Amino acid sequence: MNDRWSFSAIVIKANSLLLALFLLAPASRAQDGEVPVEHWLGKLARAVSELEYHGLVTFEHAGMLETIQVVHAVRDGDSVERVRYLSGEPRELISHGSARGCEEPTSPVARTALWTQAGQQKVQRNYQFILRGEERIADREAVVIEARPRDHHRLGLVVSLDRETGLPLKSMLVSAKGRVLERYQFVQLDLSPVQDADLQPHSKDARRIDNRNPCANAQSRWQLRWLPDGFQAVLVKPLSDGDMLVFSDGISVFTVFVQRLSPKLEFKGRAIRGATVAYMDRLVVDGVNYTVTVVGEIPDTTARRVAGAVAVGG
Repeated sequence: MNDRWSFSAIVIKANSLLLALFLLAPASRAQDGEVPVEHWLGKLARAVSELEYHGLVTFEHAGMLETIQVVHAVRDGDSVERVRYLSGEPRELISHGSARGCEEPTSPVARTALWTQAGQQKVQRNYQFILRGEERIADREAVVIEARPRDHHRLGLVVSLDRETGLPLKSMLVSAKGRVLERYQFVQLDLSPVQDADLQPHSKDARRIDNRNPCANAQSRWQLRWLPDGFQAVLVKPLSDGDMLVFSDGISVFTVFVQRLSPKLEFKGRAIRGATVAYMDRLVVDGVNYTVTVVGEIPDTTARRVAGAVAVGG
């Protein structure tokens, strides 16, 4: 299975990417008598950097339900995580270091390195952070926080944080109409220290991801004539037949692939799987055919408009 749909984009996205985003994002004001959102974000910060745990997670998307085993540890100040699918196609991933903001959406994409004071203000302009009460998950009390988009170009996010530790126990991506597109949640959680043996792969085919090296960007001949407010390029990477460009607003991420196409082939259309949309269009430049593919956790109307905005830089 293509890693674009793998749980590496779920567990670490929620436990290091989206969590880091919530850590840095401005919060809405609490109602009288409520503990402010900032309090829970502080607990989240400590949970992300300090906690070790084992757990079982369910991942629901596109009418499918998968069960995943997660082991998360901290070694020499870096996170180490083993993710193993217990249902469906056997898959296992071992990651070292916090996921980087320059990763393409096939992997866990943390945005911590991109955040500045200005970046925090950008997130506040595009999302409203709201306390949404409490619920019970994996036999633990949780506090619910919503990141509500301020426009129709991005999806909403709802995260439930463990009241005791701040660890995210559930994460949902939701449409503008409130429909849950993707959900992951713990069904079993053990917060005892992780032993080194628990981090060793069970399969010789386990995929290893190293996020400890700094990001590097290349130059591209392509540009977007339109971007939704708040999005910026975080990675440009050359491919054998074109370029890959990754854009993020701090929470939502999408990738644009521009690749040379045989003149006899014409592709155009879309595919949606859970919260992820893939939209493909055709572009002709100086008599040469290219495919433009936009993939990400964004509304399909946004993906279509982005694909139509690709042009040669001037």
